[in-house]
Amino acid sequence: MQRVQKYVLEPVKTGGLDDQTVAEVLEVLQTGLDSVYELDKFSAILNRMLAEKFGDYVYTGVAGMGKNIFILGEIKRYDLMIKAKFQGVRSLQDLAAHQVACSIRNSPVSLEQLPIPSLTKKVVGKVVETANINTR
Repeated sequence: MQRVQKYVLEPVKTGGLDDQTVAEVLEVLQTGLDSVYELDKFSAILNRMLAEKFGDYVYTGVAGMGKNIFILGEIKRYDLMIKAKFQGVRSLQDLAAHQVACSIRNSPVSLEQLPIPSLTKKVVGKVVETANINTR
């Protein structure tokens, strides 16, 4: 299931990291926020995702403050703080598209074979592309 909340990432402290690395970190964080819906598991999953991208020396901690989330980390020996600012909630169509994409992952039925409206198929297709969901 996809997170109901939407967040906008804002770098608060980037240490000495260059803009390219910060952009890559933000991309990983956004992917993590979009795919993990339990905050208590988010830190461990985020550590794994960042370690895959930047190597072994990665540490992150996650703290919630109201609706916002703060991600503290150390990447390439530089301190980093990112604020995930609460933006709102996702549409019902987005949540349904994610559920359909996850449901057809292990199904013999392909997206094209589903009796759903073409607009919904487009949204499901985008979810499949961005979330790396294998639909055969």
